Amino acid sequence: MASFLTRRNALATRAALMPRKAITSLRDDEKQSQNEVPVRRFRTAILQAAGWTLGGYVAVQFLRIASSLILTRLLVPEMFGIMAIATMVQVSVAMLSDVGLRPAAIQSPMGGQKDYLDTAWTLQFIHGLWICLVCLVAAVFLEIANRHGMFPAGSVYSDPVLPAVIAGISITTVITGLQSAKIITAYRDLTLSRVTAIELAAQIVGVAVAVVLAWQTRSIWSFVIAAICSAVVSTILSFVWLPGPGNRFALDPTALKDLVRFGKWVLLSSSFTVLAANGDRLLLAGWTTPMMLGLYILAFNLVAMLEGAGSRLFSSVAMPALSKVYRDDPDRLPSVFSKLRIPFDVTFVAAAGATYAAAEAIIAFLYDSRYAGAVEMLKILSFSLLLARYGLLASVYLAIGKPGHLTLLNLVRTISIFTVLPLGYYLFGFDGAIWAVALHGLPGALLLFYFHARHGLNSLRLELALLLAWPLGFLGGQTFAWLLALMQS
Repeated sequence: MASFLTRRNALATRAALMPRKAITSLRDDEKQSQNEVPVRRFRTAILQAAGWTLGGYVAVQFLRIASSLILTRLLVPEMFGIMAIATMVQVSVAMLSDVGLRPAAIQSPMGGQKDYLDTAWTLQFIHGLWICLVCLVAAVFLEIANRHGMFPAGSVYSDPVLPAVIAGISITTVITGLQSAKIITAYRDLTLSRVTAIELAAQIVGVAVAVVLAWQTRSIWSFVIAAICSAVVSTILSFVWLPGPGNRFALDPTALKDLVRFGKWVLLSSSFTVLAANGDRLLLAGWTTPMMLGLYILAFNLVAMLEGAGSRLFSSVAMPALSKVYRDDPDRLPSVFSKLRIPFDVTFVAAAGATYAAAEAIIAFLYDSRYAGAVEMLKILSFSLLLARYGLLASVYLAIGKPGHLTLLNLVRTISIFTVLPLGYYLFGFDGAIWAVALHGLPGALLLFYFHARHGLNSLRLELALLLAWPLGFLGGQTFAWLLALMQS
């Protein structure tokens, strides 16, 4: 205390001996110094959140790759195709009824209030029940349809085990619907260390259960039981490990009104998103066999791992950060957005080149000869990374409270996938359909440029410079393939 008073008196004496302009300059310097403290803290919070998010995602993907190496040797390719469609049904129902509870709470000024969080948690649980019910109805419909021969023989939809798998996997939505709203608070505050640890723990349990059951039974049900066990672990840990008060069922009118206001746009946007994201599997499952779809899913998942990492980082870190910038100082949004997007862009473009160059080496290293057909699919799908990054960047419009922009972007992507994919398939066969999947995001990217221009977020120089990362990635991929071949020789 004494040191504080001494310093204060010294400043006062110094100010008394200064001219008026010097005093004004001193005060401005002190204000600038005070403003720099929260900025530094904000940057530190972003870096820490990004570190935990990326580290957790890498660990989870490592576990998935390790389990994939084991499971592809224990189970036949057809099971991966069937499981992909069962998961697609669940995810589709979830997104078709998604009201954006998490992004709504993150960007809302009321998002930290307990009544608001309790209301969001109640809606989350209702949403989980709804997803489960609709999935059960879909399973019954598929069973009846198969009995009447409504789907082509040999297609994924006609597989007799598919309805039961859809019904089994739907149980996870009820369990995860009970996850604590403390997770929302953690994302809002960018304190993601324990959230990441919970996800990692749940993944470890799921992988362990899947591998043990697949080894013992060689059955597709190892996937289903593993998913249920993983959901139970993550839900329990969300209550007992995260700090903060628990949740109770409540529907606060003010909170409900705010959630509905934001959610109506997210609901419409999510409906288009799910169609755009799952249109490939939805259509291909009726045109090809479970084995071919299984190969496609393996190739698609290898590409989607990077897209998933970017999506997780942007939604968990960049979106909350941009929301805070827009709430506190909207004029800083273009510069902060530009700085945040560069690592995503460079990574995606370079990875596209690397994946194209190393596709054959990657498939040969990860899988046995039964999966060699995925090589050409992986090469073609690598080009989707050039456009997928724009889907991440579109989330900036959630951060600034303009979900209508995102809705229109997702509508364009939906129209695109359901137009170019059938056209590609009927003109050029299965390879044409894969090319359509890789490039269907182009119209959406052009529309995003238009929106960015309206908000001062475009940079033509940056867009052109980023393309240089592709040849660098290609060289890196060739080097990786050469080193891999050298190690195996």
